[in-house]
Amino acid sequence: MLGLHRALFAAGFQRQATYRLALVSGLATNVFFGVIRTALFDALYDGRADVGGLGRSEALTYVWVVQSLFGIVWAVWIWELPDAVRSGAFEAELTRPGDVLGRLLTFDLGRMANLALVRATVPLLGAALVLHLTVPTTVGGWALVVVSVALAAVVGFCVRFLIGIAAFWTPDFRGVYSLAFPLVWFLSGFLIPVEYFPGGLRALAEWGPLSAMLTAPVRVVTGRGVGGALLLQVGWAAALLLICRAALAAGERRWVTTGG
Repeated sequence: MLGLHRALFAAGFQRQATYRLALVSGLATNVFFGVIRTALFDALYDGRADVGGLGRSEALTYVWVVQSLFGIVWAVWIWELPDAVRSGAFEAELTRPGDVLGRLLTFDLGRMANLALVRATVPLLGAALVLHLTVPTTVGGWALVVVSVALAAVVGFCVRFLIGIAAFWTPDFRGVYSLAFPLVWFLSGFLIPVEYFPGGLRALAEWGPLSAMLTAPVRVVTGRGVGGALLLQVGWAAALLLICRAALAAGERRWVTTGG
């Protein structure tokens, strides 16, 4: 079984490696919006020492961590699962050896690992060379960042999976996406740091599952509450995987393809 997952991870990595132009364009997009957001946050901190408890350096680090993780937690292949369900192609997944969810996760992690090598490292490290960012200064600190990014990738997979699996119940899965996308990006802290949220909403965002995608990795990178951030990620990753498994089982019981 370990060999199967190792092969799936490698296959996912190699598949993503074929999309070189998409990698370059995605990287350029991340850097472009990173520069724009850097200018906006610089303006916000003009004359201010901190906002919501975040200093300028931490806020700029937030910008570049978020931009670096964008393509990992919200992957461009989000439509593959619902399209396969609606077309009936997903039936092939049910006949293959091994756990369906585990196979999909492993293949996805392979693709995301490929993206992480360039798309998640170049923007952050490049920005750290020209801006005053708050980043780890030890090998151990960077090792924890790698762990946090891996956990964020798992949570991102689960969120995309739960949105895509709506195709078992409705043909309008793109409508579900349209409703979910703004909520996901707001509560995950993509639009603005959750530290800027008012009291109750901040608590909801900080402790909710979506914070494990972006807010927690930012805190690990900046060294703010690293242990708590990692524990939150581990807890939500485990919980969301269980929810995904239950949702998949329910979808399989309901699903009917042409021919039976």
